[in-house]
Amino acid sequence: MGLAQRLPALPDGFKVVEGERGVIACRAAQLEALLAAGFSPDGRHRARGASEMEDAAEAGREPLGKLEVGGVPCLARRFSHGGLARAITGRRFRDPSRPFNELILSEALREAGVPTPRVLAARAVPVFPFGYELTLVTERLGGTLDLGHLLGAVRRGERGAGDLRRALDSAGALVQLVHDAGCLHADLQPANILLHEGCWAEAWILDLDRSRIQGAGGLPEAARIRNLARLWRHVARRERDHGPVVGAGGALRFLRAYGVGSSDLRRWLDEIREGAREGGLLHGAGWWLERTFGRSVDARAAASSRQPPMTPRG
Repeated sequence: MGLAQRLPALPDGFKVVEGERGVIACRAAQLEALLAAGFSPDGRHRARGASEMEDAAEAGREPLGKLEVGGVPCLARRFSHGGLARAITGRRFRDPSRPFNELILSEALREAGVPTPRVLAARAVPVFPFGYELTLVTERLGGTLDLGHLLGAVRRGERGAGDLRRALDSAGALVQLVHDAGCLHADLQPANILLHEGCWAEAWILDLDRSRIQGAGGLPEAARIRNLARLWRHVARRERDHGPVVGAGGALRFLRAYGVGSSDLRRWLDEIREGAREGGLLHGAGWWLERTFGRSVDARAAASSRQPPMTPRG
């Protein structure tokens, strides 16, 4: 069975294009512009990080690719493992369907009214001696800052308490939309909540890799709390390592914006904190591996570093 035949069914308006080895799925209306921009089914990463795309200023685990599709600025997220797996396999993945599944989920969430960057294309290319290199192309959202960088800016005194309050309101409302759509986000953390810089009134959810919709009617309460515990674990670790910014007051503000009633606020916060502590040991080991074998600097957290605004990782 060929690679194209192994892909999941795509939403209407997308077209599959096979190359000599690889395959892309893209919006049919943007196909010619995408190919003209140099994004081909067989394009892949070269030695020492070079590829058919320039590196953008934005980065996730590594710099994103930069391209312009029919006059629209876009970013290409080149899938990469974290921690020890990154040192062993780098950008190789066993499952070629991951970016295509993310494309499908992104379209479903957008249809449900959840703000997330518009996906233009997904690609899988076989690599020697095993696995696939995977890429997802999204439209670039300008004038934005992710929540992780904002928390770091508040910690450094570059942003004020008003910015933090408005950002927590927008982030809480956004995550409620994600959960109301039945989506369990596999990597819910501040870096994957993108905010409109300055007014903070608009927010987008990023990086849907391995996330899934569990069913109609929204997530049950227990699943919501577990997912929010994952988010709080990231926040609490940076608060512990670099100094408090959000604290209990900010967490309660986020939960109010999320839609938790006044009578349930303390219970939810206690259960979220407990869930974060229960998973802390395993995640702590993962963070140590990421620092050791992945990126060595957490630019969003440190009180002494300054980074440019972030835009979508996916």
